[in-house]
Amino acid sequence: MADAGFFKGTSADQDRRFSDKELKLLKSMKFPPEFEKKVDMRKVNLTVIRPWIVSKVVELVGFEDEVVVEYAMGLLEDDVQPTPDPRKMQINLTGFLTKDTPTFMSALWTLLLEAQESPAGVPRSMVEAKKEEMRQAKAGDTRALEERDRRVRLDDIRANEREARGAGRGRGRGRGRGRGDDGRAPRGRDSGWGARGGGVSLHSDSPDTDI
Repeated sequence: MADAGFFKGTSADQDRRFSDKELKLLKSMKFPPEFEKKVDMRKVNLTVIRPWIVSKVVELVGFEDEVVVEYAMGLLEDDVQPTPDPRKMQINLTGFLTKDTPTFMSALWTLLLEAQESPAGVPRSMVEAKKEEMRQAKAGDTRALEERDRRVRLDDIRANEREARGAGRGRGRGRGRGRGDDGRAPRGRDSGWGARGGGVSLHSDSPDTDI
């Protein structure tokens, strides 16, 4: 198994002691019921599983631990044993993920069970999550287009209102100047007595006429 490589260089006696300890742990620990189901890793698309492992490790330990990621992937990629034991995986990963190991393994094994049931080897939950992401992206694009159209319509309304106000002010300024309301030119002002018919000729023969 892949975990044997991790302890490469141990003697047969040391390996036996480790196996005995592992067996004791297996008997003393409680595991979720889904661990009773086997996963054939040949049916799983590990290309999509690796990013999930990276993301889950970051979520649990707070940073991307390449050692943990590579070790977990090594446990899954064992060509000799294509059906890994999730209980042993949990024991082997406990030294890295400590108290978070059961949470990690439970989520991982559920994902692997889904993956082997899929023709493409991709977990159903991942497919649904991707579809939801695409729906949200499409909805966001639709909202952005609707908001753009709303702003364009609002700008058009404001432009029309400005034009209407400008035209109204132009008509107001033109009234009362140059011509009256009836369209006739205004009469000139009274220029003196002559306009009223009371003027006296300057060529009068009477010397007593006042000018």
